Amino acid sequence: MTTNIEIVTFKLLPTVNEQQLVSTNAAMETFLNDQPGFLYRSLSSDGEGTWFDIIYWKDQQCAAKAATAFDNSSICQQMMPLIDLASCKKQNMPALSEILAKELAA
Repeated sequence: MTTNIEIVTFKLLPTVNEQQLVSTNAAMETFLNDQPGFLYRSLSSDGEGTWFDIIYWKDQQCAAKAATAFDNSSICQQMMPLIDLASCKKQNMPALSEILAKELAA
């Protein structure tokens, strides 16, 4: 098994502000923690309107199952109306190398 990295980049609709997206974090956290194989997520913005949602999964199969579950979830229904879907790009790839900080590995 190889860790899978899912990277989603997107822009918000012009009528949506950052706080509206951030307000979905609690529901997304609950959703992800319920998904088998979920390891880690970070959400960030480059300050110029592009968002980066990066999720680490145990393997590609877990990522694929979670994607299907997301499509059918209430969190999907909360987030999708905020996003400019034409700007949304999703990539899944195997991690070729991983390292954990000594402080976290201990």
